[in-house]
Amino acid sequence: MIQVGQVLDKYELLERVGQGGMAIVYRGIDRQLKRVVAVKVLHKHLADYQEARDRFEREAQAVAKLRHENIVEIFDYSGAEAAEAAGSSYIVTEFIDGKTLKQQITDRPIAYPEVGAMVVLQMCRALAHAHAAGVLHRDVKPENIMIRSDGVVKLMDFGISHMVDLERLTVTGQLLGSPAYMAPEHVEGRQLDFRTDVFAVGIVLYQLTVGKLPFEGKNPHEVLKRIAECRFVDPRQANPRIGNRLGRIILRAMAAQPADRFAAVGEMVIALEGYLEETGLASDKAVGELGRYFQAPAAYELALKERMIDHLTRRGQQQLADNDRAAALDVFDRVLTIDAHNARVLDILDGINRRKRRRTHALGAAGVAVLALCAWMIHRNAQPPIAAPPPVLRDAPGAPAVPAHRTEIAHVELPAMPVDASPADAVVALATPEAGPEPAAPRAPAPDAAAGVTTQIRVSPAKDSEYAIGGGPRRPVPDDGMIRIELAAEAEIHVSNVTKCCQEESQLIRPGDDVMIVMGWLPGHVSPSCEANPSAEVRIRGISAQPSDRVSVVLGTEVSVPLGNTTDKTKTVEVEFLGERVDPTPIKVTIEAGKTREVQCHPAR
Repeated sequence: MIQVGQVLDKYELLERVGQGGMAIVYRGIDRQLKRVVAVKVLHKHLADYQEARDRFEREAQAVAKLRHENIVEIFDYSGAEAAEAAGSSYIVTEFIDGKTLKQQITDRPIAYPEVGAMVVLQMCRALAHAHAAGVLHRDVKPENIMIRSDGVVKLMDFGISHMVDLERLTVTGQLLGSPAYMAPEHVEGRQLDFRTDVFAVGIVLYQLTVGKLPFEGKNPHEVLKRIAECRFVDPRQANPRIGNRLGRIILRAMAAQPADRFAAVGEMVIALEGYLEETGLASDKAVGELGRYFQAPAAYELALKERMIDHLTRRGQQQLADNDRAAALDVFDRVLTIDAHNARVLDILDGINRRKRRRTHALGAAGVAVLALCAWMIHRNAQPPIAAPPPVLRDAPGAPAVPAHRTEIAHVELPAMPVDASPADAVVALATPEAGPEPAAPRAPAPDAAAGVTTQIRVSPAKDSEYAIGGGPRRPVPDDGMIRIELAAEAEIHVSNVTKCCQEESQLIRPGDDVMIVMGWLPGHVSPSCEANPSAEVRIRGISAQPSDRVSVVLGTEVSVPLGNTTDKTKTVEVEFLGERVDPTPIKVTIEAGKTREVQCHPAR
């Protein structure tokens, strides 16, 4: 049996940090590279089964082809021969200083759906990368998601993943995965595809925002039955704070039929980014937001409440000014789910109701005046008929008779006129409406769709960036980062940077949109070498979120340096070379996004 303190090849096991259905996870140290790692050791009772060993190897192969900031990086795998010598199979990955999402929400449930959306956004980005490489996860759940101390979300445990380019996915004889997060087609043994992972992500988002799973039962069989029926409480009813926009995202991800879900998880990324932008939480700053949340949840939630109320209120007021009342009311409703007694929003809604009542009263009075005036003029100017008179319409007893060619007036629903009202009274009433705010100027008619509507897209970084609309040609982004186009229908914009400094981004835009697209910096790389001592130890400070942390690396290898969500595309790290014949003084090196910087040791003086 594997014990703490044991050495597997070059990996010393320091402490046991976790356990799953297939393996035990240890914090260890690579004795050659002097770096902290996670060592995932296959359970002893499974090591004798070829199927379990195959699944373990499949995980190593799946993750080895994936390099993404939101996916746990794999360093090593024992292999069949080493596994026999050591008595077990093991996988070596980067060590994540943090907790699983399951532990986080167990310790403290998430109070604001926006926090859950930021977590799931990073999950979706990881899955989009895996899917692009042909890897389907098939076991997305909070236990397989790590939250690093700086807020970075890491997807792990691809143990039952499949490469869809190698085989068609069907379930034959057994269900692999966690029942509560399965899709209906998984339960029923139908063909699986990337939309199966989308359904699981929808369940996780439901759980984070509602506070409970959508499908529950007394036993796994009952849970599977409810999943197959795909019946659950609408998330907006279960938690009104979720609101319509996020609620629709969850419902689409959890649609019973795969064809009704997001066609690709990348579409869900775009939807979540739009939702967060509407809330005032820039999607490119989600990592920093989550880092602050998980370090001090109570303080973060208090500040988030005030930020959201202020942003959403101002957004609703702008939508009212744009005469988009339905959108404004939806936003104000979100504010009231956060603060039911918010005086500012209640005053705005009361004002809307007062104006609505005044408009109704003014419309009735104006209609009465027009009818009275028309009837009086017809009576005054009537001449003996030469032929049969035109037919007349009467809406109610006592209503004035109106010729058929004025049916548009006869059909207006109006209150009854006072008995002593005169045409003059009606004209005066029409000319002097009830006192109140000046009516809003009529909106200009919508432009012809064929002519297009001006749409603005801000791109960052703008320098050396290009964009393409739909399948159109690539064009340079203007120096100020502002793209203005005439758009007649919704389309997808794709932006990239010719220097390869940033992640390429795509977003669905609609006519009249004013959106911001931020391309995240790709990590830079540092490659240490030392001619004076080829066996020197190397440590780098400045890679992790903790400035004091030093990471041990291997001479001659490229080490990834994440830049994070900053406006600067460079980052400074310190490289130390330790050993005989080398100068141990740290060397400061500036790393640039998407580029590799070679660092040579200095010989000892």
